[in-house]
Amino acid sequence: MQIQKYLDLDEDALTISCRQCGETLCDAEENYKEYSAMRTGPVTDAGPAFEPPEKLLGEDPHLEFRQFFCPSCGVLFDHEFAREDDPILHDIELDVDGMTT
Repeated sequence: MQIQKYLDLDEDALTISCRQCGETLCDAEENYKEYSAMRTGPVTDAGPAFEPPEKLLGEDPHLEFRQFFCPSCGVLFDHEFAREDDPILHDIELDVDGMTT
């Protein structure tokens, strides 16, 4: 079952995998981003429309732009903005217990 443009859920094995290459990333209840290749950079890496945060907020909030890729084929799964010391966002949480009952 497709759970995101480039992520699949195997409902039998309860695993998340890359739709592009089939690489299994993790168990369904885990955060796939923790098993992805991650690149971090300044907010301005998101594109020319993004101003440095300190220009907008008046101080350096230590924000970064994170990108998450398949560790096998390199397809981009997702991105997020976060403070440098923030944990990786767990934005897709599946009800695994509900799938097995």
